[in-house]
Amino acid sequence: MRKGAISRDGVLKAVAEYDDLGREGFLSKYGYKPATGYLLVQEKQTYDSKAIAGVAHKFDQGRVLRPEELSGGRSHAARWLARLGFVIRSSRSPDWTRDEIILACDLAMANGWKRLEFDDPRVVELSALLQTMPIHPEELRNELFRNPNGVARKTVDITCQHPDYRGKPTNGNMLDAQVMNDFLARPAEMAEVAQRIRLGLTAGAFQDLSLEAEEEDEFSAPEGRLLLRRHRSRERNKGLRKKKIDTCSARGVNLSARRVDSTLNGSTATVERLHRVPPRRSSP
Repeated sequence: MRKGAISRDGVLKAVAEYDDLGREGFLSKYGYKPATGYLLVQEKQTYDSKAIAGVAHKFDQGRVLRPEELSGGRSHAARWLARLGFVIRSSRSPDWTRDEIILACDLAMANGWKRLEFDDPRVVELSALLQTMPIHPEELRNELFRNPNGVARKTVDITCQHPDYRGKPTNGNMLDAQVMNDFLARPAEMAEVAQRIRLGLTAGAFQDLSLEAEEEDEFSAPEGRLLLRRHRSRERNKGLRKKKIDTCSARGVNLSARRVDSTLNGSTATVERLHRVPPRRSSP
């Protein structure tokens, strides 16, 4: 059966019915399960976003959407509600990205690959910095998003993957070990990457980068998503490139195209170096 649009008025009517029946009664009546990903926030109360969207469909299109007819994620129910101006919040913190783990690894390395506590000033500082990182949209950020406890926990996940660690490792993710191994193999380069990310965040250099449409290789890029995006953005900015050439020409400086691209991009050398594949050695 066809699905139609829902309206803000329809959502508010579904919220009112939810309040009348209570959560358990509302979900039971329409066959929905409790939300595990996203919640609708309305007047300081939280509601199961998928169920609300499905029932709102009844008021706008004449029938309730069955649970299997829509998902509760960002691509469906949560997006519908957000587009109508409602506040959507994640019920759990999003997975750590490579950019974030690079900063946590850099901190762990500076601490001799030992865990840090939540009240360590360096952990508190990194927590505040991570909260400025423009990777995770607002609806994915709950009240615990990258708080000092979470940052300290991530340093535990990382350090227990170190070759010298003798205890039982935590249930971190594979990316923790991958980034840590990059630091062990190329400590100077990875420390430089971490510093560039820090400087970019502090200066607000990443705030204007579009992070909506993610490309496949951004998730495994050695330098992380933000530096790669800025690198690509500057490469594609033909106006900035032309301005640089004109400025240099006016000063009597003749720059090659390669040199112009290099001067435009503070992270270009690092990006290219990290992506460079070493040549194969010939067999003896």
